[in-house]
Amino acid sequence: MKFVESAAHIAADEMSKVNNDLVYAYVQLIKFLSLYPTAASTPRGCSSASIGSVEYIRKQARVFSEGRVPKKPKPPKTIPDEMVSVILVSYFEISEADTGRIQREHALSMGAENIVGDLLERYIASILEPRGWIWCSGAIVKAVDFIKPPSDREEVWTSLQVKNRDNSENSSSSAIRLGTDIKKWHRTFSRKIGSNWGAFPDPTLASLLSEEGFKEFVTKYLQSLN
Repeated sequence: MKFVESAAHIAADEMSKVNNDLVYAYVQLIKFLSLYPTAASTPRGCSSASIGSVEYIRKQARVFSEGRVPKKPKPPKTIPDEMVSVILVSYFEISEADTGRIQREHALSMGAENIVGDLLERYIASILEPRGWIWCSGAIVKAVDFIKPPSDREEVWTSLQVKNRDNSENSSSSAIRLGTDIKKWHRTFSRKIGSNWGAFPDPTLASLLSEEGFKEFVTKYLQSLN
């Protein structure tokens, strides 16, 4: 698996046709994948272009951009299991008249829960990207949500995976991969109250990230969708 020559120049040209504001970020992403092609996620669809080809770079430019389009919370479309209501009434002593409301509220809760991870990435991106990091929007990189190009003081790329909770599913790959460690961080804990912002793996930015900041970001983001 190898990327074509001048992949970065191709990336710049293709992204300029999609979203000129994302040219720099996309070029950095393609530079990263050119160095570590096995980190590239398999493109969706049976007729997807081979990883590293000109067609791949063209198609992924749109995926990268579309991954940043605002998303609205959506309740799941699955039909609820009526046996749940039977259990609520028979064991938990919930009024049968309340089961319909509980079903609706549960669906809304699930819709809200399903979008928290996306909102978390957007919030972190709003702080990190102006400071040199790149949000890997569109799930183009395996098990990595953010990358940071090498600086004058660093010789390797930094890669980061973020999760909403400490019991969220993680990739089985860990330790050394892509020629560098994948840093992993989670926002909340499954068995205790509190957040984990103070342990954010970039100590220079940890003080800029907080639960209060996240709540403010989410509130403004959702209000802008109405």
